[in-house]
Amino acid sequence: MHIDGWTILLQAVNFLILVWLLRRFLYRPVLAVIAERQAATERARNEAEAARQAAEDARRALEDQRAALPAERDRLIAAARTEAEAERAALLDRAQAEADHALDEARARLAEERAQALGALQRHAADLGTQLAARLLQDAPARSLTRPLLDEACAAVEALPADQRHALTDGVGTGVDAEAGSEAVPVRLASAVPLPDGDAAHARDRLTAALGRPVALELAEDPSLIAGVELHFAHSVVRRSWKQTLAEAREEMIRHDSARTDADPVA
Repeated sequence: MHIDGWTILLQAVNFLILVWLLRRFLYRPVLAVIAERQAATERARNEAEAARQAAEDARRALEDQRAALPAERDRLIAAARTEAEAERAALLDRAQAEADHALDEARARLAEERAQALGALQRHAADLGTQLAARLLQDAPARSLTRPLLDEACAAVEALPADQRHALTDGVGTGVDAEAGSEAVPVRLASAVPLPDGDAAHARDRLTAALGRPVALELAEDPSLIAGVELHFAHSVVRRSWKQTLAEAREEMIRHDSARTDADPVA
């Protein structure tokens, strides 16, 4: 068997060329495709692993939420119950406050109406008492009772301090000798019955002595006085009559009854 060296050399060159061509145009694209498929497979595996992990996390979160649902339910129920109790307590307190306020207003109205009714009754009773006393006193001898009351009125003027007696005549008279006493002081003497001349003169003399100036009496009759007199000066009045006594008694009765009513608790 004869082996030609050139044939072997050519065969080797052809093999090398074939290997180069395969590597150039076949192996590299195939390897690239294989590498790309491997990379795609790895990406898919990674994405699948990530999806599996996400699903696992979601499952665990759902399980945690499911496990927490009873506790959350109990918490919500307890909160709602607490809020309902607080609202109920607030409503009860508000209702109690409104009821207490209405009760206080009703008690105040009742007390005011009671006080007004009692005041009206007291005034009516006092009026009836004074009217009855006035009717009884009208039958009394007013003439004999007037003189003592006239003396009391004159005594009241005499008992005044000097400055107050001077005030009774202050501004009376405009003549030059008014301060010297030549100007008469006008005094209106009202009596329940006509005064005898002697009683009027006696009163004029006492007033003249008390005031230190002449007095000009103007006599007047006022049956409403029942008994007694009133001395009307320019700026004041001295009253000594049963009319005044009855009026004072009426006011005293009303004050006494009002004080006793205020001291009594409202039922």
